[in-house]
Amino acid sequence: MISRTKAFGIHLALSVTALLVVYVITRTMWYPYPFLAADGGWQAFWLLVGVSLTVGPPLTLLVFRSGKKALAFDLSVIVLLQAAAFAFGTHLLYTRRIQIVVYSQGAFYGLDAGRIAFIGTTGQALLKTLPQRPAYMFVHLPHSKKAMIGVEIRTLRGEPPIYLRGWRYRPYTAKEQSIALAHGLPMATLAKTNPVAAAMLSRFRARHPDLDHYAFVPFHGTYTTIVLALRRPTGTVAGVLAFNPGAMGKF
Repeated sequence: MISRTKAFGIHLALSVTALLVVYVITRTMWYPYPFLAADGGWQAFWLLVGVSLTVGPPLTLLVFRSGKKALAFDLSVIVLLQAAAFAFGTHLLYTRRIQIVVYSQGAFYGLDAGRIAFIGTTGQALLKTLPQRPAYMFVHLPHSKKAMIGVEIRTLRGEPPIYLRGWRYRPYTAKEQSIALAHGLPMATLAKTNPVAAAMLSRFRARHPDLDHYAFVPFHGTYTTIVLALRRPTGTVAGVLAFNPGAMGKF
């Protein structure tokens, strides 16, 4: 005979194992570093954990009694409820993942499936030619100041912001990367007036003393803005400064 506590332990172990599998997939495939912190993946994952562990093992502990006539039915209902909650949470994590990283006007923007719907057929056609996910894009800006003012006016009138205008997208190659690295934030200057930036920069500097080797570029996710420290000249991510350069608070 299986005791109530043993049934609870088995159910809990199976639930934790399933959550660990989703966690590994989330970290390595759906939200590779540094996107998990920037795009709401943590919120969705902890929602999945909370719902799965609330609907599953505690209910087993509550209803399980060896020899109970309706035990099979009760456990079936619990498993179905937990499976539905688990499927919904996993689907939410998957659909909210960043599929495109767009560089535009000194910042990166992470686009999930919902925002990709706004980039138009040209942008979506280009996306299909790039197998990597997330795919990296560069927004080709107008050359003249007058044309750029026109873009900004149309945005104020309700058109999508320029980073969502897929017909301006270009693949993010070495040439575009050099532009991004050349237009990073002046972190040392920003730190003089923003105490949050100063604290973040101090922590980064403790591990990476020579700031000239890095470019600091904002990354705007679906829910959060952070600052990426990119190595020169490779453009790889050396660290994340978890603050919004347009605000005084930490996210």
